[in-house]
Amino acid sequence: MSGFAQAPRPVVRLQPFVQRLRPWCADWRLRITAQLKQRVFQQKRRHCSDSDSAKTGEQSRDAASDNKRSESTAQPPTVVQRVPFRELELPCIPLYRRPLFPGIVAPILVQDSAACEAFLAMREGGNRFAGLFLHKTAGQSRRQSAEDDNGAVLQPDGLMRGAPDPDQLFKVGVIGELLRMAPRPKGLELTYMCHHRIRATGVARREALLFLHTEPVREERVEQTTSIRAYSLAVVETLRELLSAGSLYKEQLELLLESVDVNNPYHLADLGACLASTADAAALQEILEEPRLEERLSKTLGLLKSELETIRVQRKISRQIEENVSNAQRKFFLNEQLKYIKKELGLEKDERESVKSKMSARLENKQVPKPAAAVIDEELQKLSALDPASSEYNVTRNYLDWLTIIPWGVYSRDNLDIQNVRAVLDEDHFGMDDVKKRIQEFIAIGKLKGTVEGKILLLSGPPGVGKTTIGKSIARALGRKCYRFSVGGMSDVAEIKGHRRTYVGAMPGKFIQALKVAQTQNPLILIDEIDKLGRGWQGDPSSALLEALDPEQNNSFLDHYLDVPVDLSKTLFICTANVTDTIPLPLLDRMENISLPGYILEEKVAIARRHLVPQARKEAGLSAKQLTIRESALRILARDYCREAGVRSLQKQIERICRKVALQLVNQEISSTSVSGDTLLELLGKPPYANELAYRKMPPGVARGLAWTPLGGAVLYVESIDVGLQSGGPRIQATGQIGSVMKESSDIALSFARRFLQIKEPANRFFERAFIHMHVPEGATPKDGPSAGCTMVTSLLSLATNRPIASDLAMTGEITLTGRILPVGGIREKVVAAKRAGLKRVLLPQQNARDWDELPDYIRRGLDVHFIVTYEDVYRIAFAASSANDQRSNREDAQLTTAAAS
Repeated sequence: MSGFAQAPRPVVRLQPFVQRLRPWCADWRLRITAQLKQRVFQQKRRHCSDSDSAKTGEQSRDAASDNKRSESTAQPPTVVQRVPFRELELPCIPLYRRPLFPGIVAPILVQDSAACEAFLAMREGGNRFAGLFLHKTAGQSRRQSAEDDNGAVLQPDGLMRGAPDPDQLFKVGVIGELLRMAPRPKGLELTYMCHHRIRATGVARREALLFLHTEPVREERVEQTTSIRAYSLAVVETLRELLSAGSLYKEQLELLLESVDVNNPYHLADLGACLASTADAAALQEILEEPRLEERLSKTLGLLKSELETIRVQRKISRQIEENVSNAQRKFFLNEQLKYIKKELGLEKDERESVKSKMSARLENKQVPKPAAAVIDEELQKLSALDPASSEYNVTRNYLDWLTIIPWGVYSRDNLDIQNVRAVLDEDHFGMDDVKKRIQEFIAIGKLKGTVEGKILLLSGPPGVGKTTIGKSIARALGRKCYRFSVGGMSDVAEIKGHRRTYVGAMPGKFIQALKVAQTQNPLILIDEIDKLGRGWQGDPSSALLEALDPEQNNSFLDHYLDVPVDLSKTLFICTANVTDTIPLPLLDRMENISLPGYILEEKVAIARRHLVPQARKEAGLSAKQLTIRESALRILARDYCREAGVRSLQKQIERICRKVALQLVNQEISSTSVSGDTLLELLGKPPYANELAYRKMPPGVARGLAWTPLGGAVLYVESIDVGLQSGGPRIQATGQIGSVMKESSDIALSFARRFLQIKEPANRFFERAFIHMHVPEGATPKDGPSAGCTMVTSLLSLATNRPIASDLAMTGEITLTGRILPVGGIREKVVAAKRAGLKRVLLPQQNARDWDELPDYIRRGLDVHFIVTYEDVYRIAFAASSANDQRSNREDAQLTTAAAS
């Protein structure tokens, strides 16, 4: 950017910080030259004032006569203003930092070539004067540079490009006399001596420089009143305090006193404004334009007080910093002396020797394999040759930390007592006899072999059934340390196999971290949410798990960070999952699945009574006397409020009851309470689950099936209606957000029902032109699976024959085109759902008889189960029983009608 730039800063811009003095102190010869020029100029001005123009002479005579009159009277002497020049046409130089005051020497650097030529021509023509006016954007460049992240520099004084805009200049400035002109690498350096104030009255011409018509600003004749003397003394006192603040202001003031009369209040006001180095440019311009002496002194005093307060705060901060630095240095010197003394006395070893001894102590009583021992010895030798201040030293030390902290050859002793295992499982969990028996079988094999290894247990089931707690109970029963981590959403192989040591912040994988935490090489590692493994650009964690979990490979597991084989074959791995469908097949093939189907009503009530209620009371700060929840309330709570397979929702509802009772106790509304089935409605509101029996009396076209859900099983209704006759043969439309498998089951059901009806009732032509709409209620819930096949056929036959099925019957099973009933899964959940709904009879496939036999007696009690092989068995039981039930219900309705009439 071309234009004028201030080469060293003006004297008045000196700040109380050393860095602000650097430009001014760059050229010390300039200050001496300026002082000499100033003295010569004062002598010339006194001689020239007598021989000036008539106007100037009249003004001088008026001033002399005034002086005589003041000497002849006893009144206080008046203040004599500076002798002004006449009206002049001056070139204009804009100031972008702060205004200049009379008596100031201001060096300015001219960079524009046209401006340099103009100033050289002016000097040769004898014109040595210029007007220095403050630009209206002064101070904004300072704020912009403070806010600029790129480190912008303050805009220099002078012209930017060409002449400045006269509307952007303040009208009042000072006249400057050129004292010195010197060439510089970037242009010309002009040194101006500032004299009296001037006012711009108009634009004269605009060339390379802006020429303005100016007139001198006459200062009022003011007597030294008490107020002016008081302000003057206050300014002098403040200047004295500034001098005591540091030698910087003393040197600056000495330079200014050579051209400023301190006894003159006008000069004193200008002097104070010059020393206000931290003042805003607008505030200084107000002082420059202020015509009244008293107001000028008042504003100057305010700026000096602000400057003094800034200096005090700066000195306070400097003292605090010096104290902190002194304390830190003192502490450093003392620590260095202490280290030297300890070293002389032999109390402190070298850091590398200390680390080496620490690593060696960790390896005591450990059976380190030969490959790992060789790597450790090599790293210890490498550490001895490295400088502790180097970055590679820290990398090597961290690597040795992990190598030596692993429990090489340290194993905990397993407690393989079967009775103890059963006691621990019964203490922590209620029910689930088949799961507990399966775990006992697993530990019994380990007792015969002498160790529990070689198997990966997978606990699968709905949320809240206790998969994680069972894993922890197994660890407690065996006496092993348990380390749990979740792999849900994990997509980085480094979490399993570790990072390479070349990465910043590299760490081993989860299995090595488990060994560090457990401090045994045979812990129980519980891997949660293995069915929710992710897969991203960092790799496939499920494939990385194969090396760690496979008994044929994990005896030499290789972590990327350690790069040393680690034996994980003695580690017991237990994984948990909600479903097994999303687990990769190679990983699932290496696991032994133990299914946790969920809890029935009796088990939930027992779990709530034995575990959930005491725990919730303890967390709420209640005692058994203050809160008692009866078994009837727990039964209603589990049946109508919490129907999921687990007990997590049941626990939340019990905690909710405890919170409400605690609030009533604090408000002194009650002293104790007993929650029963009647008071449960007041505490929790209406139950979210209604009775699952949507039909007490089944209409034609509706069949009741059983379905598996993540909540543990539910009663599934299949409804069919005849929309109307149409040409082109039978047609079926299935709705209810069913999947592709259920849609295929509906097509199979229509084909089989049409053929079966022709055999049973040849005269029935219902399916020849019927348009059937089949719907599975709860349409917002996705449904899929083949187990509703026989239920769909029953619904279609009930619609075709206009005969309802039995009201206490439910069925499940997949049907083929030939009428065979195939086995299905989730028998436990489906049977529990039928029992919860109050049904008496259940139709199950013959091949699921083994699943029925494995159910506990308290689940099978009260249910009449029929095992079916073909649909002929379903038709005989469902429709034959429906006729008898309908006759019995008709008799009951007639009896009720007679009783009501009587």
